[in-house]
Amino acid sequence: MSKVFFEQLHIDEVTKQMLLGVIEKKQKWERLKKRVLSLQIFTLGGFAVFFVYVLFYLIFPSGTLTAFIKMFLEKTVHLYILLLLFTLYWAILYYKKKCDKAEEEFHSLRCEIIQKSADLWKEEQQWKERHKLFEIMKKEYDINLYFENS
Repeated sequence: MSKVFFEQLHIDEVTKQMLLGVIEKKQKWERLKKRVLSLQIFTLGGFAVFFVYVLFYLIFPSGTLTAFIKMFLEKTVHLYILLLLFTLYWAILYYKKKCDKAEEEFHSLRCEIIQKSADLWKEEQQWKERHKLFEIMKKEYDINLYFENS
């Protein structure tokens, strides 16, 4: 959001920083959501491909459990692939936790802006024109400053 727009609405520095902060937190949350989704897709695909490989190249040809285990452990690459897949799974959990925290921070700051809107737009002219800012925040950044529960 440009500073020119803020100046047109005569927003004080505290309000500017809060709005820029909520935009930044929303962008961070969106980045983390995309990272988690891409890791989930990549990991699920990896597990599926490895499962199909194990099924058709190890389980079916081996016939017995002991033969399967022997064939599986003969090649250390199988263990490295498993290690890689479980590391990716751990990364999903790690980034999911960061994503949840970023979402919580975003929503708490958004709700704080909504709750303090009477203090942030003290002058009558500012109060009347805040809907323009709210519309732009909704349209450009998908940040709803009208209601807390959204």
